[in-house]
Amino acid sequence: MGRFVLRRLVQAVPTLFGILLLTFLLTRLSPSDPVALMFGDRFNVTEEQRQELRHNLGLDEPLPIQFITYLGKVVVLDFGNSFIYHRPVMQVIAERLPNSLQLSIAALLVGLAIGVPLGILAALTRGRLPDHVIRLTSVVGHAIPTFWFGLLFVLVLGVQLRWFPVGSMNAIGKENDILDRLWHMVGPVLTLSLGAISNYPRFLRTQMLEELSQDYVRTAHSKGLRGRAVVTGHVLRNAIIPLVTSLGGILTLLIGGAVITEQIFNWPGLGRLFFEALVNKDFPIVQANVVVGSALLLLSYILRDVVYVLVDPRIKVKA
Repeated sequence: MGRFVLRRLVQAVPTLFGILLLTFLLTRLSPSDPVALMFGDRFNVTEEQRQELRHNLGLDEPLPIQFITYLGKVVVLDFGNSFIYHRPVMQVIAERLPNSLQLSIAALLVGLAIGVPLGILAALTRGRLPDHVIRLTSVVGHAIPTFWFGLLFVLVLGVQLRWFPVGSMNAIGKENDILDRLWHMVGPVLTLSLGAISNYPRFLRTQMLEELSQDYVRTAHSKGLRGRAVVTGHVLRNAIIPLVTSLGGILTLLIGGAVITEQIFNWPGLGRLFFEALVNKDFPIVQANVVVGSALLLLSYILRDVVYVLVDPRIKVKA
């Protein structure tokens, strides 16, 4: 297993290199000048001062030289200093990363905790009222845009009814209050997990119905096994294997969707940092954010392959 994980990590290196190159080119070829954005109209600076700052930031070098310099620093996790925050980029990201992971992991767990039982219930009550209600709810939830659901949550439940707090991670003076943090997480977590809650029941229902029609299920019943034992010990374990395949895609949605969700709920995470860096053309933060997000995504795919082996013993890992 260790050699398998190591091999997958090595295979991810060319992908990361391609992501680095594309991100570097897209940010550098942007028509906006970060030096002009940094000064704006608030400061009366001369062209010589602008050129001096551009030289200090390394923006006057040819693109190949800039990329080689940037690549050498990335190897040692040095993404330079932020143009806006004037601090090391990794220091800024290290402050925001735990906040985003809180939302992403919680949204994934909520999606599994709600979506999987609903999918099982829909399969076991095929053609009856619970099945119709779950399928209809899944279709409606799948059709609702994430940003619209988040805005509706803030407007109705947050502003008008004042049932849930909106904005930031904690109330003033309760920065270390875990219960207050969890209460603030309800809105963004539900918004992020909406896709998983909508897709898991439909996906798992289809897999469960396919497995329930297999010969081994009839054989298990003929041996005297109870319905619950057959479902949990045989059917569910086989039906959930294809569900693991979609885990990587769900994590992609969680990481990407956090950009919009964190903006809506004013959550100080990587998504909001990435959006602010794009608006202000803060190249170091944009590039570092993309690299960190891509690394987390590649890591999620590796973890997915490991889960394959744990869920299905028939899958053998080649050294």
